[in-house]
Amino acid sequence: MNLRLPCLLCVLLVLSCAAFFRLSALPAVLAQGGAGIAARYPGDVGIDADPEVIFVENFEESALSLLFGKWNDIRHGSAMSLNLDVVPGSSGIQSLDIPSVGGVSDGGHLYKVLSPAIDDKLYVRYYIKYPTSGRYRHEGIWVGGRNPVTNWPDPQAGIKPAGNDRFMASAEQSDDSSHFDHYDYWMDMRVHGDGKYWGNMLLMDPDVKVPRGQWTCIEHMVKLNNPVSASNGEHAIWINGVKVSHVGQGFPNGFWSGPNFTQAASGTPFGGLRWRSDANLKLNWIWLQNYSPDDPAGFTSSLKFDHVVVATNYIGCLGTAPAPPRPPLNVRIIR
Repeated sequence: MNLRLPCLLCVLLVLSCAAFFRLSALPAVLAQGGAGIAARYPGDVGIDADPEVIFVENFEESALSLLFGKWNDIRHGSAMSLNLDVVPGSSGIQSLDIPSVGGVSDGGHLYKVLSPAIDDKLYVRYYIKYPTSGRYRHEGIWVGGRNPVTNWPDPQAGIKPAGNDRFMASAEQSDDSSHFDHYDYWMDMRVHGDGKYWGNMLLMDPDVKVPRGQWTCIEHMVKLNNPVSASNGEHAIWINGVKVSHVGQGFPNGFWSGPNFTQAASGTPFGGLRWRSDANLKLNWIWLQNYSPDDPAGFTSSLKFDHVVVATNYIGCLGTAPAPPRPPLNVRIIR
């Protein structure tokens, strides 16, 4: 009788069982990207109770009036609707639809003050679904600071921040919809050719795009400069859990052309972001918006939003529990 074969099969069985228990002990993994807060809450169920989470909006309210009660300022709320189109893997049944009609309505917004304000880092993750056609001037969820804080948006478009009054950071499509980029206002931003200070783009990569007609997970992070005399502020962007840009003091390399910084393998290191010169200016608002004023008369379009989470650490895309591992196959115990 060959005793080696049964012993070998027993060893294989033990190893398979060990692997099974190791896999079953793993935490939930993300559907897209690396681990974050959402990995601990499949479908975002219970994520609002996490100590690192500041605010959650999943648009599951039974009426728009209940939704609006959680925000400080609403624009064109009567045109918004709760839609049954939801993110794959969502634990909910609704999303928010913000329409626009050329020549009639340029979209709408929800604006929320964060209290207490944040003096370090803020992460905002949300899902967005672009329609298959249409143009968008500004969209997504912007984050920023205002001193003193106001209960409504005060972007002062085209004007350079002084350093003690305001700053803004966003991750959105470029105006021509050719790529996805930063759109940032801060005290050391660059001027445009018309002499005004429109938001600076800091990536300029034509290969970084957000597809139309499908739900996309967007997350971006703003880190304030501390001390306020330094330029060590940062801004990072993730699309579907993949970091596509991260700018800060000394990184990445690239070059300026007018108001925009193109990231490149060589060039001059990015100088950093001095978001503020006054410690009283902190991260204290988020602004969810669809601003689409450029479509022709009568053209109807809309943006959908879902699963908004604001936190002090990386969130990641919707978490899903791992499928139970299958038992080992073709293993037979011989006694």
